[in-house]
Amino acid sequence: MKVLPSGPKCFLLAATILCGTVCASAQDTSTEIQGFYQTYRDFRFKTGIDSLDIPNTSLSGGGFTLAQNLASWFAFWSQTTFYGSAEQTYIKARVINNLQGIRYQTKLYGPLQFYAKAGVGFSHISFKYVSGGDIGGEYKFSASYGAGAQIWMSDNFGIVLDASHLMMGMPNLTGMPGRDKWDSGLTLTTGFALRF
Repeated sequence: MKVLPSGPKCFLLAATILCGTVCASAQDTSTEIQGFYQTYRDFRFKTGIDSLDIPNTSLSGGGFTLAQNLASWFAFWSQTTFYGSAEQTYIKARVINNLQGIRYQTKLYGPLQFYAKAGVGFSHISFKYVSGGDIGGEYKFSASYGAGAQIWMSDNFGIVLDASHLMMGMPNLTGMPGRDKWDSGLTLTTGFALRF
């Protein structure tokens, strides 16, 4: 009777198969650098104290993505976004989001290449008083999934259009019950990509 591999042996076998599959089509490897503008729709923060709540608003900002295409259909990516501030009467919040993940991409359809992606990382959410003065900030877990398209004008330059769902943990600013522990919303991204 055969004994199936378990624990580290099973993990090593799966990693070897995945690496072999990716490396078998590695003739299409390339690196991408993307610069983009992004809008995070429906950000809000319920603190547990009504006078400190930040109502629904859109956060906008910019950032960059680095992607390593290991095959024509598969890439690893890392993305950092710097958002503007969300304000109310007394406090304002700023968000920096960093994600890493994987991307599955289709073949080219003319200049179009479609993709689906997923990633995890962290958000840094910092608070200040509107009148001046720092409250502090926290790092929280974040995750995202979505899809998009790249429109390649040439072999090395393209336009990126992306729609994703972002989820992130929210800091415990007041310690009150009824506060938001998570926030999520739609992110819409447009930008450019350089591939080499």
